[in-house]
Amino acid sequence: MKEYTCHHCEHQVTSIHPVTFYEQERERNELLCDDCYSEWLESMKG
Repeated sequence: MKEYTCHHCEHQVTSIHPVTFYEQERERNELLCDDCYSEWLESMKG
């Protein structure tokens, strides 16, 4: 089973969520674990 590293918390996980962040005119693709992805979604709700 492949392991990934979460960009935010740096934990090694087997399940990952690809997320694209837009900064000014650039795109940045990052991988987030389930917990960090959930937190990111909550922060998008405002």
